[in-house]
Amino acid sequence: MSVSENILENAGRVFGRLRRRGGRNAAAKPAHNPANPCQDLAGGHQGGPAAMRADFNMAVSALRTAVSEFHNCRARWIFAILGAAALCACSAMKLGYQQGDRLAYWWIDNYVDVTAAQEPLTREAISRFFAWHRKSQLPEIASLLQQAKADVRQPVTPAMVGHFQDASQELARRSFEQAMPDTADLLLTLTPDQIARMEKKFAEGNAKYRKKFLKADPAEREDARFDKVMEYARLIYGSFSSEQEQAIRTKVGPVVQNAEARYAERVARQQEWLRMVRYVQATQPPKAQVIDLLSRFREYWQNPPARHAASHEASNNAGIALTVAIANMTTPQQKAHAQDRFQKWIDDTHALMREKANAPVQSAATN
Repeated sequence: MSVSENILENAGRVFGRLRRRGGRNAAAKPAHNPANPCQDLAGGHQGGPAAMRADFNMAVSALRTAVSEFHNCRARWIFAILGAAALCACSAMKLGYQQGDRLAYWWIDNYVDVTAAQEPLTREAISRFFAWHRKSQLPEIASLLQQAKADVRQPVTPAMVGHFQDASQELARRSFEQAMPDTADLLLTLTPDQIARMEKKFAEGNAKYRKKFLKADPAEREDARFDKVMEYARLIYGSFSSEQEQAIRTKVGPVVQNAEARYAERVARQQEWLRMVRYVQATQPPKAQVIDLLSRFREYWQNPPARHAASHEASNNAGIALTVAIANMTTPQQKAHAQDRFQKWIDDTHALMREKANAPVQSAATN
């Protein structure tokens, strides 16, 4: 599963829960709720780092690129900071981003059960990240969205999709680097019980993933992937005819064929993350060393090791091919719908840039 796919899935799940709860704080920790309502406003999303793939249509590819981190974050809890921003790729972009702090905190708390002592550090880190992201990356995201809006009218090529994919990777890399000092601080405070909880949450998510996307019946497996592809395709292009949907279904096969390999990569990344977190908890190395470990993990995430390279490349190519196929079968009306959708995201991005435009941006010092 790709980073953006993971982010959207988890962000949607978190946001949906918040809606169902009528907007009340999902973490529900009355013992240490902040006095500042703005601080209490934000929570989290989907998974630890993973390499980017273009699994869906041009728009999602562009969005995930543009909007993707910041995106590329799959560390499932600490990078909820980044994952919350992925709500930009949903129709509730502006609302999701404005609630990013609350969502990010909720998500991190869900994975590790933040203690009263850890909460101030965690909330400050989240606030610092969003202040930086709003100032440093939203302008680039707006530019990429503008380019996607222009490109969506033209015949789409693999090179175009690759461009957005690379841009997304670069945004992700910089976001990861920005978050590393604060992430190191939090890792150094984790307890064995919190790490065990994190591992349990990974296992629960993996079980849901297998149930949804790795069904024993090949037809059911294809149906699940097709439904996810169409969810994102409709988000950008609007409705599709039955003929178009049938044509898309015939092209989902190669993506489905790589499902086991994608799942293996997902688990491998989680295990690599857990090994690192356990090492930090057990040895309590200097912060600078933890940052170095996070940097190595970033390389692992963006450049999968040789044992996964072939499957990763196959998944990436299959996703790009599907993205191109969907984009190039859309009608002028669907392309116009996509342009309108991109323009709304562009408008929202500009509005978000104007909000708190003068907010201070601080860096966590390396000890």
